[in-house]
Amino acid sequence: MAAAAGTAGTFLPVVAVPDKTPGIFGPDYSFADNVKLPGQVGVRKGDDMSSVIDALKATTYYIDTIGFGESSSGLSQGLGVKPLGVNTWIQTGLECSNGATMWMYNQGIPTGRALGKRVSDGLASAGLPGLRGLAPGIVEDAQTALDPRPIMGAVFGPANPICRLVARQVGDQDGRIQNPDTKAYFVENRETVYMENGVPMQRRWEQDDMAVAAEGTKPVKTHCPDGYLIKNHTDGKCDGKLLSTKEAFSSSENLDKETRLLVLTIVAGAGILVLIAALRFR
Repeated sequence: MAAAAGTAGTFLPVVAVPDKTPGIFGPDYSFADNVKLPGQVGVRKGDDMSSVIDALKATTYYIDTIGFGESSSGLSQGLGVKPLGVNTWIQTGLECSNGATMWMYNQGIPTGRALGKRVSDGLASAGLPGLRGLAPGIVEDAQTALDPRPIMGAVFGPANPICRLVARQVGDQDGRIQNPDTKAYFVENRETVYMENGVPMQRRWEQDDMAVAAEGTKPVKTHCPDGYLIKNHTDGKCDGKLLSTKEAFSSSENLDKETRLLVLTIVAGAGILVLIAALRFR
């Protein structure tokens, strides 16, 4: 991710959109490409007991990949069973009340909550892992797609919803933000992705379901569509050059050397006067 991965201080997308970003059908991710081939999990031609056992282990690998998303027994341990998918942000086409573009988080890596807490607790009581395989992942995706709240909120909600700035995990199950084969990125504005505890993260403005604007309140646009403060741009205009990526941007960041020197002199002088006064009345 190089320098493009950014740092924790770089938290929002910039205006320029890099090449090979997610299209209308989502990120360029293939589940089939991330499931190991039979030969990669030990299947081989043979008529001895060892080849039969290896074939059994491979079968368990596919069962766990489809159902659990992790090893459910010693047969599949060490074969690399893991939850498959990719997490990313998707533009909603709406604008937040503060002027920033509103995004929606798409959690493509299964969470294990497809069949509810009771089923999860039942599996755990039997010593089995959660349902984070391909099949439960399809159920989770269907639940998300059939949830009417985002659509109803967009149709009947305020034209400019109140948003909050949040950071969420992005990338695939291996922590990659780029398809290693096609070189296409799973996220937009990859330069705003930063690492936190070894996990790629990205901050976006999303709708705050808990916040309700007061009746008759007029939205105050403090941010540009790129998510940064308006005053962080040249001449305080969104089409101007981005001068700072800091949320608490101060105009003092643009002070020339002479002004900076004058400010430092005043501060130093004030400090000396305070010290003299303290010594005098000691």
